[in-house]
Order: sequence, then C-alpha cells, then structure tokens
Amino acid sequence: MITHIVLLQPKTNTRREEMAQALEHVQALRDAMPGMIDVQVGENSSPNHQGYTYGFVMHFVDREHFKAYAPHPAHRVVSEELVRICERIIDVDLETPAER
Repeated sequence: MITHIVLLQPKTNTRREEMAQALEHVQALRDAMPGMIDVQVGENSSPNHQGYTYGFVMHFVDREHFKAYAPHPAHRVVSEELVRICERIIDVDLETPAER
C-alpha cells in the first residue's frame, strides 16, 4: 500500500472558501481514481503547522495504481487548482512493506 500525504500552505490572499472547495475536489478524486482506497482532507489542527494549515492523505492499493494517479486527467485539474491557491505544497509518499 502507498500512503500519499500532502501538506498545503495557502497563499495569503486565498480565502477559506477556496480552500474548502479545493479540498472537496481532492475528496472527489476517490471516485475517479482506480486503486485509491481512501482520502482524508481537512484543516491542520497542529499548533506546529508552520503555515501548512491544510492537508490530505490518500491510500492506494499498490505502487502501480499510485503511479497512474499523477498523470490522470482528474488529478491534473485538481493539482493545477492547488498550485494556483497555495504558496507551497509538500508531498510525502510512504510505502507499506508487503506482508510476509
């Protein structure tokens, strides 16, 4: 399984409503992406957020499905939206070792 973690630092002029709408679009990717198990989106409640005040976590069944995610047309639209409204974006990808 692949866990894809994304931390979002909105631009100073990005409204809360814009972020909420973008996160809804991220959430909707679950229905468009084969092999995506789950999506969690929301506001970062950590007092140590360092400006990364929103984020999301996705789980994919395997590396092959995760590789198909980035070039998928539905992802590209959401990615462009996030790049437009965010100052910085951090991705973290973790692979769970196969069970023995």
